[in-house]
Formats: sequence, structure tokens, C-alpha cells
Amino acid sequence: MASKIYFIRHGITEGNMRQWFYGTADLHLTEKGKDTLRELKDRGAYPDIPDDADCYTSALVRTNETFQIIFGDRPRTVFPLFNEISFGDCECKTYEQLKNYEWFSTWAEDKTGDVSPPGGESRNEFAARVSRGMKKLVGSHREKERYCSNGDGDAVSVVVCHGGVIAGIMHETFPDVKGSMWDWIPVPGLGYTMEFKNGRPEKYENLSDIDGREIFGVSEW
Repeated sequence: MASKIYFIRHGITEGNMRQWFYGTADLHLTEKGKDTLRELKDRGAYPDIPDDADCYTSALVRTNETFQIIFGDRPRTVFPLFNEISFGDCECKTYEQLKNYEWFSTWAEDKTGDVSPPGGESRNEFAARVSRGMKKLVGSHREKERYCSNGDGDAVSVVVCHGGVIAGIMHETFPDVKGSMWDWIPVPGLGYTMEFKNGRPEKYENLSDIDGREIFGVSEW
């Protein structure tokens, strides 16, 4: 029996296009975002998941739209613990709009993780929330493993969420692989496969060897 959790980042939104600070702003995918997800799907970027896979999205519309394009109209659970970080008063604003505020450099250059933007979450608060979500998800996935061990199927869970969430999960699970959490952020529409053995994460792979940046026509997001 194989045991896997797929983590997939949502597709492109206006916030990505305009380089906004945004997390909890409930933005839809752009038409470009929808089209590039369809292209990734046509090129075989996504797994064929079993009918009984446990499926999750965050509580934000862009992840639900992404899931629908990739996997269609199948049941999924809304998982608010995997919402993106809240930027508070910075939501949907650019660096140029914010850089002259007195508090901005304190927040942007914070090394402790304890400083939050006005009305938003600190990095440590965000990491703790995502960690709680991961523990809950792994607990549910272990139940899936126990159920599947009595038959012939594989234990598969699928999570469509956000770049910061995926980065936090991967950095906490595999802390020695990359330099920082932010090095784990996948381009929109891609992500990671996490493989489990005896109920624990054992290894990971990139979701696909397709270069999403080539499809999106950007160098980074």
C-alpha cells in the first residue's frame, strides 16, 4: 500500500500578477491562472487520484477554483487552518505603497518572527497555525492508512492550499533540506508529493518535473 499526501498551490491571482502582499484577501483566479492550470493538467502535471482520496482546500475561493479545474466536482473538506498568512492592513498593497510607513521596515526586517503587520499575523503565529493544521491532517491521513490497509487501495490525501502554507509544512517536516522556509515555495499550480511509511513522512518529491515558470512566463512568484 502506498501512502501519499499531495500539496498543491493554487493558480495565479491578481495578487500574484500585481505583486501584492496578500493572504486572507479572498481573490479569484485570473483567466491566465485558469488557463495555465489547464495547461499543466494537459501536460500531466497532476496525479490520477483514487475515487476515495481524502481531499481538502483552504477556506479561500482561489483554492476551491484550483481544485475544481484539476480534479473536478468531487467532495472535499474545507480546512481553514491552511489559509494563507494574514497581512492585515497590508493586504492587496505593494512594497511601493508601504515602504514609507514607520513600522514597515521593523516588520519587513524582523529576524525573530514575532513582529506582525498592523492587524495581521506574525510569522511565528502563522507557523504555529499551520503546524496545528499539519498535525490534524496527518492524524486523518493515518486513519486513511488504517482503513486502506484492510484492502487493496492506496492511502491518498490531496491538499490544495497556498505557497506560504506549503513552504511552512515542508520546512517543518524536512528542516535540513533547504536553507529557509521561503526556499520551499512552489510556483502557482505546482507543489510536492509527501510519502509516508509507518504513519510518518519519509520522503518527498516535486509534484512534477514540469517547469511551471516556463508555462507562467515568469521568473518567480
